[in-house]
Amino acid sequence: MTEGYDTHVDVDGDGTWDHHTIHANEDGSVDVLADMNHDGRPDFIGHDHNRDGLIDSSEYDQDFDGRFETHMTDTNDNGWQDHEVADRNDDDRVDLVGIDRDEDGVFDYVVEDNNFNGHADSVIADHDLDGYYDFVARDVAESGSRAVVVDDVPDPYASH
Repeated sequence: MTEGYDTHVDVDGDGTWDHHTIHANEDGSVDVLADMNHDGRPDFIGHDHNRDGLIDSSEYDQDFDGRFETHMTDTNDNGWQDHEVADRNDDDRVDLVGIDRDEDGVFDYVVEDNNFNGHADSVIADHDLDGYYDFVARDVAESGSRAVVVDDVPDPYASH
Protein backbone atom coordinates (compact mmCIF):
# COMPACT_ATOMS: atom_id res chain seq x y z
CA MET A 1 0.00 0.00 0.00
CA THR A 2 1.30 3.46 -0.88
CA GLU A 3 -1.12 5.44 1.27
CA GLY A 4 0.67 8.40 2.83
CA TYR A 5 3.75 7.95 0.62
CA ASP A 6 4.85 11.04 -1.30
CA THR A 7 7.90 11.82 -3.41
CA HIS A 8 8.89 13.89 -6.43
CA VAL A 9 11.22 12.93 -9.27
CA ASP A 10 12.87 14.91 -12.06
CA VAL A 11 13.83 12.03 -14.33
CA ASP A 12 15.06 14.06 -17.30
CA GLY A 13 16.85 16.74 -15.25
CA ASP A 14 14.90 19.66 -16.74
CA GLY A 15 14.06 21.17 -13.36
CA THR A 16 10.38 20.15 -13.30
CA TRP A 17 8.76 17.24 -11.49
CA ASP A 18 7.82 14.39 -13.79
CA HIS A 19 4.57 12.41 -13.68
CA HIS A 20 5.10 9.04 -12.01
CA THR A 21 3.27 6.13 -10.44
CA ILE A 22 4.05 4.40 -7.17
CA HIS A 23 4.23 0.65 -6.63
CA ALA A 24 4.45 -0.77 -3.10
CA ASN A 25 6.53 -3.94 -2.65
CA GLU A 26 5.90 -6.76 -0.17
CA ASP A 27 9.14 -5.98 1.68
CA GLY A 28 7.88 -2.46 2.50
CA SER A 29 9.94 -0.68 -0.13
CA VAL A 30 8.47 1.45 -2.91
CA ASP A 31 9.19 1.65 -6.63
CA VAL A 32 8.63 4.92 -8.48
CA LEU A 33 7.90 4.46 -12.19
CA ALA A 34 7.91 7.09 -14.94
CA ASP A 35 7.06 6.68 -18.63
CA MET A 36 8.96 9.57 -20.20
CA ASN A 37 8.08 8.90 -23.86
CA HIS A 38 4.45 7.90 -23.14
CA ASP A 39 4.64 4.47 -24.81
CA GLY A 40 3.07 2.65 -21.87
CA ARG A 41 6.38 1.23 -20.56
CA PRO A 42 8.40 2.73 -17.72
CA ASP A 43 11.69 4.34 -18.76
CA PHE A 44 12.68 5.08 -15.16
CA ILE A 45 12.32 2.97 -12.06
CA GLY A 46 13.40 4.50 -8.77
CA HIS A 47 13.72 2.36 -5.66
CA ASP A 48 13.01 3.80 -2.22
CA HIS A 49 14.06 0.98 0.10
CA ASN A 50 13.05 2.63 3.38
CA ARG A 51 10.05 4.72 2.22
CA ASP A 52 11.63 8.02 3.26
CA GLY A 53 10.69 9.74 -0.02
CA LEU A 54 14.29 9.69 -1.33
CA ILE A 55 15.29 7.47 -4.26
CA ASP A 56 18.04 5.07 -3.12
CA SER A 57 18.80 3.59 -6.53
CA SER A 58 17.36 3.85 -10.02
CA GLU A 59 17.32 2.29 -13.47
CA TYR A 60 17.09 4.31 -16.69
CA ASP A 61 16.12 3.29 -20.22
CA GLN A 62 17.53 6.43 -21.79
CA ASP A 63 17.14 5.35 -25.42
CA PHE A 64 13.59 3.97 -24.90
CA ASP A 65 14.43 0.52 -26.31
CA GLY A 66 12.97 -1.42 -23.38
CA ARG A 67 16.39 -2.14 -21.75
CA PHE A 68 17.51 -0.36 -18.61
CA GLU A 69 21.11 0.42 -19.57
CA THR A 70 21.95 2.82 -16.76
CA HIS A 71 21.94 2.13 -13.02
CA MET A 72 22.45 4.93 -10.50
CA THR A 73 22.90 4.77 -6.74
CA ASP A 74 22.72 7.20 -3.83
CA THR A 75 25.74 6.13 -1.79
CA ASN A 76 25.23 8.45 1.20
CA ASP A 77 21.42 8.30 1.60
CA ASN A 78 20.71 11.98 0.85
CA GLY A 79 18.56 11.40 -2.25
CA TRP A 80 21.21 12.43 -4.80
CA GLN A 81 22.15 9.74 -7.34
CA ASP A 82 25.93 10.14 -7.16
CA HIS A 83 27.24 6.90 -8.73
CA GLU A 84 26.41 5.60 -12.20
CA VAL A 85 27.22 2.45 -14.14
CA ALA A 86 26.10 2.12 -17.74
CA ASP A 87 26.06 -0.29 -20.66
CA ARG A 88 26.06 2.21 -23.54
CA ASN A 89 26.10 -0.36 -26.36
CA ASP A 90 23.67 -2.98 -24.94
CA ASP A 91 26.20 -5.85 -24.78
CA ASP A 92 25.43 -6.61 -21.10
CA ARG A 93 28.83 -5.28 -19.95
CA VAL A 94 29.49 -2.10 -18.02
CA ASP A 95 31.41 0.38 -20.16
CA LEU A 96 31.06 3.58 -18.12
CA VAL A 97 31.38 4.30 -14.41
CA GLY A 98 30.80 7.85 -13.23
CA ILE A 99 31.03 9.38 -9.77
CA ASP A 100 29.69 12.81 -8.78
CA ARG A 101 31.56 13.49 -5.51
CA ASP A 102 30.30 17.03 -4.92
CA GLU A 103 26.74 16.26 -6.09
CA ASP A 104 26.51 19.09 -8.59
CA GLY A 105 25.08 16.91 -11.38
CA VAL A 106 28.47 16.55 -13.12
CA PHE A 107 30.71 13.49 -12.99
CA ASP A 108 34.00 14.25 -11.24
CA TYR A 109 35.53 10.85 -11.92
CA VAL A 110 34.82 8.73 -15.00
CA VAL A 111 36.18 5.40 -16.20
CA GLU A 112 35.19 4.41 -19.73
CA ASP A 113 35.54 1.54 -22.18
CA ASN A 114 35.00 3.51 -25.38
CA ASN A 115 35.65 0.70 -27.85
CA PHE A 116 33.46 -1.73 -25.84
CA ASN A 117 36.02 -4.54 -25.61
CA GLY A 118 35.73 -5.04 -21.85
CA HIS A 119 38.86 -3.06 -20.90
CA ALA A 120 38.88 0.49 -19.53
CA ASP A 121 40.66 2.81 -21.95
CA SER A 122 39.94 6.23 -20.42
CA VAL A 123 40.13 7.69 -16.93
CA ILE A 124 39.02 11.29 -16.46
CA ALA A 125 39.01 13.17 -13.14
CA ASP A 126 38.30 16.61 -11.75
CA HIS A 127 40.29 16.29 -8.52
CA ASP A 128 39.75 19.87 -7.30
CA LEU A 129 36.03 19.90 -8.26
CA ASP A 130 36.29 23.15 -10.24
CA GLY A 131 34.32 21.86 -13.26
CA TYR A 132 37.44 21.17 -15.33
CA TYR A 133 39.12 17.81 -15.67
CA ASP A 134 42.68 18.06 -14.38
CA PHE A 135 43.49 14.42 -15.11
CA VAL A 136 42.81 12.77 -18.46
CA ALA A 137 44.41 9.42 -19.29
CA ARG A 138 43.76 7.36 -22.40
CA ASP A 139 45.09 3.98 -23.52
CA VAL A 140 44.34 4.22 -27.23
CA ALA A 141 46.84 1.50 -28.17
CA GLU A 142 45.33 -0.96 -25.64
CA SER A 143 48.83 -1.57 -24.31
CA GLY A 144 48.02 -1.09 -20.64
CA SER A 145 49.97 2.17 -20.71
CA ARG A 146 47.98 5.39 -20.58
CA ALA A 147 49.03 8.70 -22.05
CA VAL A 148 48.21 11.45 -19.55
CA VAL A 149 47.04 14.88 -20.59
CA VAL A 150 46.63 17.46 -17.84
CA ASP A 151 45.17 20.74 -19.04
CA ASP A 152 41.94 21.71 -17.23
CA VAL A 153 39.71 20.22 -19.93
CA PRO A 154 36.04 21.42 -19.82
CA ASP A 155 33.73 18.71 -18.52
CA PRO A 156 32.07 16.77 -21.38
CA TYR A 157 29.59 15.24 -18.90
CA ALA A 158 28.21 18.56 -17.71
CA SER A 159 24.80 17.83 -19.21
CA HIS A 160 24.49 14.14 -18.29
